[in-house]
Amino acid sequence: MLTLWAPGQERAWLDSFRARASFRPRYCEVDTYGHVSVVMYDAYFEEGRMEYFTGIGDPDGAAAPFPFAHVIAEQSIRYIASCYFREDLAVLTKITELGRSSATLEQAIVDRNEALRAIASTVIVHNDGRQNYPWTAGQRDAIARFEGFLTSSVREP
Repeated sequence: MLTLWAPGQERAWLDSFRARASFRPRYCEVDTYGHVSVVMYDAYFEEGRMEYFTGIGDPDGAAAPFPFAHVIAEQSIRYIASCYFREDLAVLTKITELGRSSATLEQAIVDRNEALRAIASTVIVHNDGRQNYPWTAGQRDAIARFEGFLTSSVREP
């Protein structure tokens, strides 16, 4: 089972996120009981990733259609509790590992009281729609500055 924090450290893990994207589930995203459909969680995590990268600002991606253009290589989602129609929710996003052309993100969906509803671990690969390519020095520095780690601590293969 996916667990992204050490036992007893859930609050510290939640406090470590620097990016938050708020949302409210729409009618088209729920079943007849008002529960969010399980297929929507990936879309919420995707929106959180896009807000995260837009917030950082891609210093070298002027020609790309999206900041820090990427594709998903692997994703694990753990559903913890249901989300509901028009409920105030947020997606928290952070990068925990940055490789030459990949990155590992951790994400959480929380309610207004910061109670966990779902978590995800996602590996993305920098990609132009045809092939993978390394993050630029500017992109690496922007991510490192945003996350508060030194560029030299970023993993190189």
